[in-house]
Parts: sequence; structure tokens; C-alpha cells
Amino acid sequence: MISWNKFVEYASDLGIKQEYIAQNESFFNSLSPDLVDKYITMPELPVEEVESIFSSADVRRFVLILLISLYPEMERIYQDRNYSKIHFQEIKKDISLWIEKSLAETNGTVAGVDIDVYPWERKIFTGEVLQFGRLQCNRRHKFESKIACFANPDGSIRIEKVTENRRDALFSFNDEAINIHIPANGRLTREGCIDSLRQMRDFFESQKVDYKAVVCYSWILDPTFAKLNPNGNLAKFQQLGHIYRMDGCDQTNEVVWRVFDIHRGTVADIDKRPWDSSMRKSVGAYLKNGGEFCEYGLIILKDELVELLK
Repeated sequence: MISWNKFVEYASDLGIKQEYIAQNESFFNSLSPDLVDKYITMPELPVEEVESIFSSADVRRFVLILLISLYPEMERIYQDRNYSKIHFQEIKKDISLWIEKSLAETNGTVAGVDIDVYPWERKIFTGEVLQFGRLQCNRRHKFESKIACFANPDGSIRIEKVTENRRDALFSFNDEAINIHIPANGRLTREGCIDSLRQMRDFFESQKVDYKAVVCYSWILDPTFAKLNPNGNLAKFQQLGHIYRMDGCDQTNEVVWRVFDIHRGTVADIDKRPWDSSMRKSVGAYLKNGGEFCEYGLIILKDELVELLK
């Protein structure tokens, strides 16, 4: 287990506010080094086990301490792989987004990280997720959806369900892809996304990694958002490629969490937060009327990416 001085040093280098660091000192000093060492190597934490050891607030603090303890490994990975210092500086900001999310969910009382976020943040701290401007992406990814893209005689693209990889398709299940993610760090403008995609293309070309498409899986891709705000940034993002619905992926509670900052909440909880943004107002009204959200996928074929980046 690292010392408190090292924790402060690493957290400061990650750009975490000093007041948030200080909030964790008492809990940090109460921890058993053996307990930290037990969990630090786990890619995913046993949620029920950890939640049985600590209070809900201390679970968030514990997760933050585990992640910050991985910072030296993060530095080493970026150095060993000769990744850009600019990209390193960009990705370091991600943990602060989740601390702010924790504060929003706990009425400003807990500067930690939710345990459900741990597997994701661990991928960032171990160099498996990289950041290029506004967007993030996996270092390597195989397309997860059992669908394939085929060319129609008129040049349009049709999407069909498949049970295995289809070599006769333009793009298919289990093909190499750039898998993009959308951190909650500001406006999702088309210009910002295009710039990120250009950086990703250049990076993967420099790494000599072949891919057939850019993909994304997210609640943000539900076409309902485009109906609620046809001229909004989410609608414009969805227009970058081909949208398809993912089977069995109800994301209503995820939207409640992301939009209303209610972790593990339901539609019944949304009045616990003020509807103080256009997003909360439109989404809240839709949910109150019985609306639901699903997870959708986005595909931008490699040839389409070339055209998009011209």
C-alpha cells in the first residue's frame, strides 16, 4: 500500500482538487495495507464483499484509493508504449469526472468513485482505454454485436443479424474495430467528434492496427434523444454512422443515473433531483409518460470514415 504522501502526490498529478484529496485522509489512514493489497490486483471488485466491509460512503473512498494507487503503473505503460504525452494528460482528467459525479450523487459529501465504475477506470489506469480529444477508445476491440453490414446494389448499407463472423460482409461480428466512448466532459459537438476520430485514425495507423469500422455502444445512441431534441448534439452524433438497436439492453435506469445523478435509481426517483437543465426536463417528461430507453450501437465503416474526415 502506498503512503499518504504518495497518494497526495499521485492525486495531485491527476489534477484532483486538493479539497477532495484532503477529504480522504482520515479514511486512508484507517485502512489495513493487507486489505488494499488484496483488492488492488483485481480487474473487477467483488461488489457485495466490498460493500459488506465498508459503509456506502467509504466504498467510494476505497475505490478512489485503489485507482490512485495504480497511477505509477499508468505512467510506466504510457512511457513503455511511447504514447503521446498529450494523450496522457487528456486521459488523466477522467477520474475527476467520476469524483464530481460522486459528489453530485451524495449531495457534495463524498469525493470518491462509485464501485460500479471501477472496472472502467481500471482500464484507463492500465492503458486499455485511451483518449483523443473529446472521445475515448479501446486500445484493441472485437465487434461484439452479432450483426453484419452488407452492401446493397444501390450502394446503401443493410444490417443483418448473424450467428458468426461473415467474411462476405463489409463488417461483421468479431471483426477488429475502433470502439469509441463518450466521457461526460463537456459538449459533444460534431466538430470535436470529427477531430477525435481523425486522431484515432492516425494513432491506429501509426500502431499498424487494422480495423474495419468505428463502433460505439451506448444509451446516448437511443433515437429517442434525437426526437426530444432534433437539433441537439446527440442527434448530430447519431448521424455520424449507422444506428442499430441492441437486443435486451434496457437502459432506462442507466439514463436515470447519468442524467439525474441517481445511482441505482429508477424512474420513481427522478423527482428527488431538480429538473434544472433542458436535458433533465425533456428526459424527465418522457420518462414520466412511460417512456423507456434502450442501448443502441453505431457503426461507421472504414471507407465511410475516410469520407467523413475529408
